[in-house]
Amino acid sequence: MRKLASVVHYVDVVNLWVGRLAAYLVLGMVVVLIYEVVLRYVFESPTIWAHETAQWLYGMHFILLGGFVLIYGAHVKMDILYSRWSARTKARVDSVTAILILFFLAAFLWQAIGGAYHSFTIREVSFSAWHPPIWIFKCFFPTGVFLILLQVIARFIRDAHLAITGKELSL
Repeated sequence: MRKLASVVHYVDVVNLWVGRLAAYLVLGMVVVLIYEVVLRYVFESPTIWAHETAQWLYGMHFILLGGFVLIYGAHVKMDILYSRWSARTKARVDSVTAILILFFLAAFLWQAIGGAYHSFTIREVSFSAWHPPIWIFKCFFPTGVFLILLQVIARFIRDAHLAITGKELSL
């Protein structure tokens, strides 16, 4: 049980680390947008790359934070009944939900890998005037989905342990 707890802890650490790094992508997005605004309205010289770069930074931020958000239980839930249940009942329901989510994430990961691989092999570029390589951005999707998948598995292990033993999983 101790090894399982350490694996779960390691998954948490990885997602916390990635989440903290991904949070800085918002700062990059803000810098890019401020740069664009200054160039556009002060110097009357807009860029062709700023808005697309800001969208990519936000997209990477969004997909890489999925596991991080799951650690804190910050995804949307229907709290009407859930908030009234005991910790053990919540763990039972969350275990069943995790199994369903795993099927969805496995299919999503499979498609994301296929899409990223295809994009990489054809060296896909954006249709904008800038024409940046879009395959780089598409490689973040399988990475983000994989991190969410790992966190769901870690969450499932915690919830299953609590549902079965009535005790929190600890190192």
